Amino acid sequence: MINKDYGINSYISRYNLNNDLNIYRITSRNNAFLTLHNKKDELISVRVNLKNSDFVVGDYVLVEKNVGEHQISTFLKRDSLITKAQSTSQKSLAYNAKEQLIAANVDQIFILIAADQRFSLGKFERYVSTFSNMAKDIQIIISKSDYQVEASTIENTILKVYPKMKINQLSIHDPLSDQKVMNLLKKGKTSILIGSSGVGKSTLINTILQKEELSTQNVRNDGKGKHTTTSSSMYFLKKTSSYIIDTPGFKTISSHRDADETLLFQSIYDLSLKCKFNDCSHVNEPGCAIQLAIKKGNLSKELYNRYLKYKDKKKRYKELISQKNKKKKPHHRMKVITKSGILNDID
Repeated sequence: MINKDYGINSYISRYNLNNDLNIYRITSRNNAFLTLHNKKDELISVRVNLKNSDFVVGDYVLVEKNVGEHQISTFLKRDSLITKAQSTSQKSLAYNAKEQLIAANVDQIFILIAADQRFSLGKFERYVSTFSNMAKDIQIIISKSDYQVEASTIENTILKVYPKMKINQLSIHDPLSDQKVMNLLKKGKTSILIGSSGVGKSTLINTILQKEELSTQNVRNDGKGKHTTTSSSMYFLKKTSSYIIDTPGFKTISSHRDADETLLFQSIYDLSLKCKFNDCSHVNEPGCAIQLAIKKGNLSKELYNRYLKYKDKKKRYKELISQKNKKKKPHHRMKVITKSGILNDID
């Protein structure tokens, strides 16, 4: 078992930092306060302000005490950053160019899909392509697998198109499945749970912690989850000697950062290197290795169709962004008057 140091000792070693530095890690945040822990498991709170408003759970910072109040003095380099595109509402057609910062310095991403909620292959693909380039280790979990028929249908739907995708089923009523998921958590590493509301993120953490630390709610009758978790928090898992971040459920999922499609379409990209022409569109050109593989039965026609659909959506999305940026009104910057004086050029 490792010491409960919130990964600070590893961070110090990785970047060859002075061991005497007053390093803290952000373990929780809401609209008013940041909660931080140091390597001795000592807790402090810092008010959210203009200078630290972009700091997220998982960030490492230096802290100093000024007039009896703790303040963040230095922001330390991030190893990774988990983000998604901001959105006003699920039904809104408004375009928002900003990314919502979710967490930092994450080693593993667990994407949870609930067996008792509506499932679409397109949504699954968006989750995988959005987050695959933000951490090296991506795990797909079908939660609430005690809904056996629904869980099997979801898994079979995914594997029919993506047969190499590794999927684990999870039910809190099945200790063996709980243990299987816990075995995926790596010692000393930080993981994050991502998914829609009601997929069982908080329930999974409660199961591992063996106590009701996080509140949970049932899924609504329309198959949509209820927002129980309203802010992001990090927990130390004594059983696995690791850390895990719980996040609020997502209504929509996309990103303005470059997506990583290799986890979904690696076989197609590998074949494309064998095409006769470098600019092959993989539709009807002579010497297309992808079309040849489909004819020989070495490549799934359904995977190829998903690839074309995905690329078409991506192209249309980029065109939408371009159009929105052209129509965007000029942004007026303003001054903010505070007790400390005037802050210029604040968005």
